[in-house]
Amino acid sequence: MYKLKEFFKRLFVKWELVYSTQDANKYFTILGRLNNNGIKYKIKTISLGGGSDGGRGYSIYHIYVHKDTINKANEAIHHSKY
Repeated sequence: MYKLKEFFKRLFVKWELVYSTQDANKYFTILGRLNNNGIKYKIKTISLGGGSDGGRGYSIYHIYVHKDTINKANEAIHHSKY
C-alpha cells in the first residue's frame, strides 16, 4: 500500500511544502530568497480568527516549490545571507 501511495505521489504531486510560518516578515524574507535564486513557488495562506467581532486572528503561510527544485530552494532558504 505504501509503495503504491508513493508511486502516485511522485506521478501526480509536483509541488512540495518547503516552508511554513506565521511570521509575515519571515514569509516575505523567504519569498525574496526564492525570487533572488530564480525559484518558482506557490503560496497558500490560511487565515484563522479575526471575525466580525473584531478579535485578533492570525495567518499561516505555506510556501511550495516544484519538487525538482526542492534542494535548491532549501539551500536558498536556509543558507542565504539575503
